[in-house]
Amino acid sequence: MRSRETVVVAVLTAALLVVVLQHPGASYTGWATCVMTFGVGLRWLQSAVPARGRMRIGLRLLAAGFMVWSGGQLAWLADAPQLATATFNTAMLLMAAGAAWMAATRRLGSVRAVLDGLIMATSLCFISWAVALGPLYRASDGGTAAFSAATYPLGDVLIGSITLLMLYETRGPRRRSVAIAAAGLLTVFAADTAYASQVFAGTYRPGGLTDLGWFLGFAIVGIGAPRADEIDGTVSMVTEERTWDHLPYLPFGAALCVGVGELALRGGRVDGVLFLLMILMTVLILVRQVLALRDNRLLNRRLAELVDDLRHRAYHDPLTGLPNRALLLDTLERRLETGRPVALLYVDLDGFKPVNDTHGHEAGDRVLATIAARLAGCAGDEVVARLGGDEFALLVPPAAAEDLAAAVIAAVGVPVPIPGPMPGHGTTVITGAGGGSPDPAATVTVGASVGIAVGGTGAGDLMRHADVAMYAAKLRGRNRAVTFTPRLEPMAPLTTASAA
Repeated sequence: MRSRETVVVAVLTAALLVVVLQHPGASYTGWATCVMTFGVGLRWLQSAVPARGRMRIGLRLLAAGFMVWSGGQLAWLADAPQLATATFNTAMLLMAAGAAWMAATRRLGSVRAVLDGLIMATSLCFISWAVALGPLYRASDGGTAAFSAATYPLGDVLIGSITLLMLYETRGPRRRSVAIAAAGLLTVFAADTAYASQVFAGTYRPGGLTDLGWFLGFAIVGIGAPRADEIDGTVSMVTEERTWDHLPYLPFGAALCVGVGELALRGGRVDGVLFLLMILMTVLILVRQVLALRDNRLLNRRLAELVDDLRHRAYHDPLTGLPNRALLLDTLERRLETGRPVALLYVDLDGFKPVNDTHGHEAGDRVLATIAARLAGCAGDEVVARLGGDEFALLVPPAAAEDLAAAVIAAVGVPVPIPGPMPGHGTTVITGAGGGSPDPAATVTVGASVGIAVGGTGAGDLMRHADVAMYAAKLRGRNRAVTFTPRLEPMAPLTTASAA
């Protein structure tokens, strides 16, 4: 639908351009602008029907501003300049209020958003002063006509700044409508600035290209009226994501270009107001960059925390919090590379499978977590890892391997309390938010078969030797420790003795 509207606007603009060129000074363009702005107001009022909350109010205020502008245009055509000026100013206030009402969210109250708005507003003020308001101040005697002409660029600066800020903060399907409306309002801003400049120079003539700029600007605004699918179910035009981070710098860049041109035209002399505005813009940009650097530091810190968390998750067992097989192998390889003597204790729980079968996986998880804590207590500062299932491993000095294996077997053999039914009842007692209340009588006892391997040519060999020794311990009756020797090699786990 916007494509058809664009074609219609292009045809009407071309027709009016022909009229302006053939009949300069005629009022055709003024009447066309009057009708166009009223129609744009109706179109935006129609857009407010499916909207809700803040957006509906903002759209209605904008629609009212366009209709009031049409009234100001009518007063201008009726040769009532004072009434026209008052009406135009009222329209600008309504449009600014509408745009601000839709943009006034908690996010836009942030320091960064305020700075962005100030940068854009100051840049537009710089352009307006250099092109229109400055010449007015220097050439006029402060009469009514000069004041009237000056109000238009100032009002446009306010509307343009708020509109650009909305465009900066908007994402999703609504961005297209906001971008089109912003382009139209900036076109109106350019026409107002040209009008003020021509008034100051005494060259303005009704029915010229400046009037055509007003028509085109409001026609573009009409094309940008939000569609139902762009605002349905929407409360705010502002989202958490922003992608046009460069947008506040575009008006600043335009202001710099205008400033260079002003210096060239004035022979290197600096206008005092422009000098102050340039200082203000520079300060705002510097503060904005400081905030950006602070935000980048916070982002880098959060990313580092996220990376650390992901690394911890990748190398640690989620149930017990112990290092997993990957971290154990990495640590073992690094120790072997340094030539440090190391012993590996391979621990497999005896009788653990019936815990899951009889009492459920929740009880099994509690047993594993309790055993893991006991192993960590036995190992002290040494590495304890969960290899998976009911298998654990410890990296210890060779001299302490056998004593630590005996301590592990003793610690594992202590009964573990689990959630279970109270005596005489068939249900589990539940207390508080923690789940089942463990019955002192509901305990399970498991054992540990420990395989010990010392040295080795690599981490893989050491792991395999400890595994072979652990299976030998199971074959010899379980709940014991066996140290690997070459004669155990034929006893690699080929039987059902490995069952838990």
